[in-house]
Amino acid sequence: MIDTGHLPLTREALVWFRQGLAAASQDKYEDAIACFDRVLQTHPDFYEAWFERGLVLEALGHYVQAISSFDHALNQFPPVEISGQVWSERGNALQYGLGKYTEAIVCYDQALKLTPDNELVWQNRGNALLYGLSRSEDALACYERTLQINPVNYVAWRNRGNALIELRRYDEAIASYEQALEINPEDDVAWHARILASERAGLTYQLPATRRAPGDTSFEKPTFIESDLTSGFYSPYETTLIEKEQQLLQYLVLVIEDDWGRRELILENDQYVLGRDPEGDIQLHSQFVSRQHATLTRFSNVDGRCGYRIVDGNPNGKPSTNGILINGRKVAAKDLAPGDAIILGPGVSLTFCYRDTSESLS
Repeated sequence: MIDTGHLPLTREALVWFRQGLAAASQDKYEDAIACFDRVLQTHPDFYEAWFERGLVLEALGHYVQAISSFDHALNQFPPVEISGQVWSERGNALQYGLGKYTEAIVCYDQALKLTPDNELVWQNRGNALLYGLSRSEDALACYERTLQINPVNYVAWRNRGNALIELRRYDEAIASYEQALEINPEDDVAWHARILASERAGLTYQLPATRRAPGDTSFEKPTFIESDLTSGFYSPYETTLIEKEQQLLQYLVLVIEDDWGRRELILENDQYVLGRDPEGDIQLHSQFVSRQHATLTRFSNVDGRCGYRIVDGNPNGKPSTNGILINGRKVAAKDLAPGDAIILGPGVSLTFCYRDTSESLS
């Protein structure tokens, strides 16, 4: 929300504007749009209403209309800092909504000309370069600029690690994930990414018994040990015959984190459609997720165990806007392995895992 300290509105228009802000804060987006439209009928040059209207349209997934509203706001020549916000949100709509990464970067560049120390703009610019255009070196520079501005941005540390993985600089990637976990020990995506980075580096990862609490210096750091190169390196997901028998008593779980928080879902059906669609099998709550973002299809292994394959897009083959990242790599489809970290958009992550029948869901 923009706070200008000065609202050049009539009393009636001000009431409508405040009602729109209140409706938006309660996720009553259609009501909010109606309120902002009432304001703009009498005050078409009021850039705050155009900007807030654009944010609401973006939340509804109406990205083209949102961009149009942002353009109307920019046409009113708002102050520098506010113009930077509008350009940034315009870039987000292009990147996360429409998958137009090059155009998004142009918007982020405009925002950075106006607000060069905005860490989120640098971070989103890096995301467009890394996940959209596969320009890992350029993305790395953006994440490092983000961390110069805010060294405790754990998401930037994690994304920096992902960029380093693409550059095959595994030791540096591991160090980056470690930094993310120092700041946020509950970052599941960074935990799994660190394990996978150690595998690619040819190291054995010794998992700690428990996670370190923030500020706990007594907890011993996990270690990496050189592997026997003749036998291949250890995978934390490899199992013995006894473990395979035990896994038959396990069930499959999808850990979901989105705007509604964290939850776990037992997977039992033959197929699930995941996305923003409230009528879908698994509804995800984020403006950055497509209406039907991906499908999960059940299959059976030769050893009798069941698994799931994730495929980008809806059941008819139409791809999602932003695609799927699994363990830092963009994929169209994958047979999921325990611990796979799946990213569908900013703030939307899935983790595929097994739970023992004796465990309860959190």
